[in-house]
Amino acid sequence: MSEDRQLEPGAGPVLGDYPPVDREWTFMVYMAGDNNLEGFGRRDLVEMKQVGSSPQVAIVVQFDSMSYGPTQRYYVRAGTLLESDVVETVADDTNTGDPRELAEFILWAMRAYPAKRYALVLWNHGTGWKEDDIYRARARGAGRSCAHAPLASLIEQWSRVEGRSALFATTLDTIMARGIAYDDTSQDFLDNIEMRRAIDSALLLSGTPRLALLGFDACLMSMLEVVYQVRMLADYVVGSQETEPGTGWPYTPILGALVDRPDMGGDELSAVIVGAYASYYGQSEPITQSALSSAEIAPIVEAVDDLCGYVLDHPELPCDVVIGRATRAAQRFSDEDYKDLYDLCEQIAKRSDRLPGLKTRAEAIMALLVPPGPGRFVHAEAHTGAPLSRSHGVSIYYPRSGMSPFYKRLDFASDSRWDEMLHFLLGI
Repeated sequence: MSEDRQLEPGAGPVLGDYPPVDREWTFMVYMAGDNNLEGFGRRDLVEMKQVGSSPQVAIVVQFDSMSYGPTQRYYVRAGTLLESDVVETVADDTNTGDPRELAEFILWAMRAYPAKRYALVLWNHGTGWKEDDIYRARARGAGRSCAHAPLASLIEQWSRVEGRSALFATTLDTIMARGIAYDDTSQDFLDNIEMRRAIDSALLLSGTPRLALLGFDACLMSMLEVVYQVRMLADYVVGSQETEPGTGWPYTPILGALVDRPDMGGDELSAVIVGAYASYYGQSEPITQSALSSAEIAPIVEAVDDLCGYVLDHPELPCDVVIGRATRAAQRFSDEDYKDLYDLCEQIAKRSDRLPGLKTRAEAIMALLVPPGPGRFVHAEAHTGAPLSRSHGVSIYYPRSGMSPFYKRLDFASDSRWDEMLHFLLGI
């Protein structure tokens, strides 16, 4: 091994003697396990080791746990003890809710394991676009669902962890959007703006134009608002409309397919993830998973904005009645403010025979969402279970009553009139 290779950050015997420039993929997993998902994180690391890295695919993980010691960075290999895959110890008190930690991990991985294409998976709890602070919710005793359990129950579980203070990280005072990567020790999480800034900074500093794939191994993240927020950062975004089972993604078949076919692009890998997830759970649990193409999102947003414009420009028409009934009938998820976009539009169209302008615009959105496939916004989609039978891959925010004041700060709200229409229809 040459002296230059020895000096490369993260390099060493674990990397082998193949040139880093020839690597096709680096698969990065930012595992925020300092919470009640910690055990599932350890299990997922074992799943990854069933495949392990290859000369063409580097599998790297940062795992912040609650009880397994300091935060570790792994270069995952098959046929070794997990502890021998540790290539760096970060700190004893890493805060995965700090955007700097995410940016530093991405930048480290890209510099230590350069590749032609990069996938980043954010692994943890997720709440869609919403900014709600789960730790403030714990203090209030209120909540929503995540990982197939009501958040009130989740909060109760976390409250049993001794030594948890009521202090909140300062970043929580300026929350702007949805949360992911919850860190129970630091009482912090990544909000939407922080997540985007962290990824964007790492891409800029590494000289990487975009991620080939951004994955959310988390709950409720396959939303139009979320994908639009990260549209400039990744070619494909993979996530679930519904809450995910605690076991999350099946990493063994996903990474096995990538190692077997390292020349696949982000389009194929995103479809592999959706297919592997559906196959893994089968009919055992109601699940959703979808892959969305950032390149195809603009026509969707334009069509949604066109529908909003029609409603706002015709206040004399009973659009509020039609849309209100459609909303109550549409496919919803564990967070009942999240509706399947296709099904919502289908319910609107069914009730709009006397409003042809509204019907036409709802059907235009539907035509852009179904069927899924190459060159479409919904690149791949899977769902199982009767409760989720009308899922089509992407959700949108339609609150039952009051609107979150933070919604207007999202890019989607700025670039469309969806929030204005919601204010009008909800009488806010």
